Amino acid sequence: ILIVGYGPAGITAAIYAARKRLSVALIGELPGGEVRNSGDIENWPGDQNTDGNTLADKLIAHLNDHKEFVTIIQTKVLNIIKEDSVFLTTTEDGKTYTSTTVIYTAGRHPRMLNVPGEAEYKNLGVTYCATCDAPLFSGKDVAVVGGGNTGAEAIIMLQKIAKKIYVLQDIDHLIADEVLVANFEKDPNVTIITNTKTTRITGDTLVTGLTYKDSTTGTETTLAVQGIFVAIGAIPNTLPVKELVKLDRMGAIETDRYGVTSIPGFFAAGDVTNIRDAQIVVAAGHGCSAALSAGDYLSRL
Repeated sequence: ILIVGYGPAGITAAIYAARKRLSVALIGELPGGEVRNSGDIENWPGDQNTDGNTLADKLIAHLNDHKEFVTIIQTKVLNIIKEDSVFLTTTEDGKTYTSTTVIYTAGRHPRMLNVPGEAEYKNLGVTYCATCDAPLFSGKDVAVVGGGNTGAEAIIMLQKIAKKIYVLQDIDHLIADEVLVANFEKDPNVTIITNTKTTRITGDTLVTGLTYKDSTTGTETTLAVQGIFVAIGAIPNTLPVKELVKLDRMGAIETDRYGVTSIPGFFAAGDVTNIRDAQIVVAAGHGCSAALSAGDYLSRL
């Protein structure tokens, strides 16, 4: 089994495959995956309070208990093809690996605003996951950038947590489903600002403000906020397999709950798939299912 992805889904898949005494190669760039970019984590079962780096280190330590069966290759995957019954995986260093099965868990990366201050204050007030981080902003003034369903769900989550919520949308109306908007459109603590373009994020040690430009008047305004939730979508890391496996309209791999895809022997798990909930615990569970499916596939050959 060749596993692409070094995050919770990939690591879990590798642990389960190793427990079946299968030969595993895991290829990934960042040990622990995108979870390392999380700040405080309060929804990982068994750890009331942890953080991205601590959780990633624990996952890797568990994986290292299975070194006898798992080879870790720290590089970037460029392309995967299938020839007859064998998968060929090419990496950035020019090597090609062969495997009978692949479990693809490359995750996704958040779509960024690409404005000054965003990278500097990431995890210091700038976050891309309301489910993960909303509880950290209790009693604070926050901004949610994005008026789609992701943004609306973030607002609903923040209504009972934050003191004041500013919603910034780049067009003249929110595009979220009306049933979601109805939850907050009349909330006096929620201010909806349309026709905006975020221009910069400012702060000291932590975020202190967000500046936006009114696209109709050209005037700039700075909001005093302590948290900024960027909710403008995420991009699945499917470039290496976009010609191999069936993707949905958002570019995510179509898979069932067992990690089965449109290509026999090619399994996928976690945030790179069309799974509904982009959560660490869900990715880990999906990785387990994909590994069990891959093991079952091999046993039937």
